[in-house]
Formats: sequence, structure tokens, C-alpha cells
Amino acid sequence: MRGSVSVLAFAACLAAPTVAFAQDAVSDPWEGANRGLFAVHEGIDQAVLEPVARGYRAVTPRPVRTGVLNFIRNLRGPVIFANDVLQGEFARAGTTAARFGVNTTIGIVGVFDPASSMGLERHDEDFGQTLAVWGVASGPYLFIPVLGPSNLRDTTGRVVDMVFDPLNWARGEEAETARMARGILTGLAAREQVLETIDDIRANSIDPYATIRASYGQLRDSAIENGRTDVQDLPDFEDITDETSPGGDTISFLPPDEEYGLAYYVLDNITGEAS
Repeated sequence: MRGSVSVLAFAACLAAPTVAFAQDAVSDPWEGANRGLFAVHEGIDQAVLEPVARGYRAVTPRPVRTGVLNFIRNLRGPVIFANDVLQGEFARAGTTAARFGVNTTIGIVGVFDPASSMGLERHDEDFGQTLAVWGVASGPYLFIPVLGPSNLRDTTGRVVDMVFDPLNWARGEEAETARMARGILTGLAAREQVLETIDDIRANSIDPYATIRASYGQLRDSAIENGRTDVQDLPDFEDITDETSPGGDTISFLPPDEEYGLAYYVLDNITGEAS
């Protein structure tokens, strides 16, 4: 199970025993405050983010949405490469560099993904994972409105990943516009990808907050191990069929923020990533 898979793609499918186990594993001493922030996030999401994402799906053809997703993922290449190197994963760093070069050129700035057909498999890394590889403890769980589930280590990692991102070093009005556009596209693509998943969580989970916290902890552990650690009871949602769309479109879920510690909707990319 690859670490690049979004935590929310799995959250709705967690079995009750797995949730109970993960709750014990995730340190949440600030649960009261976190639940309050989660409620704020839910209000923002239902009032703004979800309706906009549904509109984006309604007016944007599937091939265009796939191109947007590929483009966003490609932009994250330098951040992934830096973290591959810092973790001593030099073979994976070579794959990341090759993917970025192929998709940026042949793939027309990443809109297409010819690298995958060449056997250069996509993966995701962030500085939160790098810190974990170096032995830094996760620290308390945090839920940040719009950005989603995190912890002290991964929140710190997001800041460092912003430094690794070449686009953040660019100056001028055009660079600022590019960063803003990337953030908007990332938010739209990420939220659209999990429309059904969030609906399922809200409809079927007894405690959506605990479900998301549990899945976050387990998926982060798997991501840190580059998928070498199995996550029990979590089916592979790399691709699922969207039975609500005509013809049953296949949905590929975003990687954490990806992204960046598997942020809830990966909207942290206003100044940073998405893969």
C-alpha cells in the first residue's frame, strides 16, 4: 500500500476494531480544541468547499480534471526529490527526477503522465515523513480547519516543504498569481476527488472526527515506511469506480498532501504543494 494514497480515500472504509486501535495509537491531548476546530472546518466545507467542488465536477470534463491532477502532482516533484535525498532513498530520488523530467517535457508541463507508462511509478514524500525517518516523534494530533488532520511534526514539515518548493522562491506579480492559481486548482481537485468519501463518512460514521483521526494515524505510519508496513482493514483505493457518474468514471484519489501529511483537502497548497 503506497504512502502516496490519500488518507481520506480510506477513512470511510475503516472497520470499527481498526478505529479503536488507531485511537489508542494517536496522541490527542487537545481533543476538545481539535473537535471544535473540526466543527469549524465542517461548516466551511459544507457552505463553500463542497458546493464549489461539485460545481467543478459538473462543468469540467473528466479528461480535463485528470490533466489538472497530473499538472499539480508534477509541480510537487522538487519537494519529493529533496525529501527522497534527505531520507537516503537515492533510487527513489532518481525515479522522482526522471518522472519530473519526462512529464515536464514529453508530458507538456505535467498535464500528461507518460512517465508512469515507462515504469517510473509515482510516489510522495514530505518533510514530516523525513523527520519521522530521522527519529522525530509525531507529537500531539492537530486538526486545522481547511488544512485538515496533522500533528506537530507534520505541521513543521509543511513549512520546510514550502522552502523546498522552487515556485515559492519566485518573486513578482506573475509568480504570486501562479502560486494562487496552483492553490485554487489544488483545492478544487482535492475536494472533488473525495466527494463520495466525505459523504460516506458523514452518513455512516458514528464519529467522523475519530474516523479521520484514526485513518490519518495509520496512513501516516504506512507512508513513513514507504508502504512496507501493512495497514489492516484498509482496502486499496488507488482507483475506485464512481457509480454516481454516467458510465462509472474511475476516480484516482489524490495523495496527501498530499499531500503534506495527507491534508484533509490539500488546500495548504496556496503557497505549497500537491502531488
